[in-house]
Amino acid sequence: MGKEKDILERHLLENPEEHKEAMELITGRRWDIDPASFRHYPVHIPRDMGGTLSFLEQDSAMLVVDLTTEEELAITCTENQTIMDPIMVERLLAHIANQYLTRARDGKIPVPIIAGVLYYGDKPWTAPVSLREKLKIPKTGDSDFILDFRIHVVDLGALPDETIESMTTDLKYFAGLLKAKQEGRQYTVNRGEIHHPVWTIKGLAHLSGMEIDDEELLKISESKEECTMELAYTFLSKEQADAALQQGFLQGEASGIRKGFQEGEASGIQKGEKQGFRKGAEMTMSRVRELLSWLKKSSRESEADRALSSEQQFEQYWNEMQNSLKN
Repeated sequence: MGKEKDILERHLLENPEEHKEAMELITGRRWDIDPASFRHYPVHIPRDMGGTLSFLEQDSAMLVVDLTTEEELAITCTENQTIMDPIMVERLLAHIANQYLTRARDGKIPVPIIAGVLYYGDKPWTAPVSLREKLKIPKTGDSDFILDFRIHVVDLGALPDETIESMTTDLKYFAGLLKAKQEGRQYTVNRGEIHHPVWTIKGLAHLSGMEIDDEELLKISESKEECTMELAYTFLSKEQADAALQQGFLQGEASGIRKGFQEGEASGIQKGEKQGFRKGAEMTMSRVRELLSWLKKSSRESEADRALSSEQQFEQYWNEMQNSLKN
């Protein structure tokens, strides 16, 4: 996933609504503040080390202002992690220190800095969350003078079901998927509208280990229809796609898979599977979206799960749709 995933998550959290909800999760309370109060803030923070200017990069930072007076009230920061980082405490401490230092050097008034970590991993977070738990403090009797620093980590996959269901932004779908992965079960799609299709669908696809065709994604994002998880979920569940592939439900380049196996080489197998899965998924995504759109227009959304339950059911509904469109 790497850098591309980080960029996707960063873009999503640059939206004030998602950023506000992230801060509510980090602080454990609702913020009675208009999302418009969140303004973009530089994520590259200058740092002077030995007279050499360098930069310390943050995933997402926003400046909170009073909408009436434009007074600067606080800086909010998030770090996005897919894997546990044993030096996350030191990293976040450095980010906050550099924010304060930069503002001081720029002659700006210091404001509170609220920061935390959003964890997108499929295993529970077990890395240190405080500086003290990493230190071997001498028994000199002056340990009270050794400062501590704690970080707030939000393990999205460990959130209670009721918390996930109460969420109102696209972060809800990330939490739902990650919870399913941590619990070792198939992802049951959270219903609702996707507010930022490009960043959300691509981000979820990365976490699912799937590839998304940019052209198909562009069609979804530019569609006049409301983009919902029901329309997009074929991107998100690799388990469902794998099962469909075994049934012959994905009708892409199966020859690529066969060729890979026939060659008998592991690399050929992997390449064949990947090509066949990708091409098949691209084709099926388009057909599924078309069928679900027809069911919605026909006020038959409740039949969506049944229509996608098997190859036979899908073909039955697909033929019914085709016949209705001819009439």
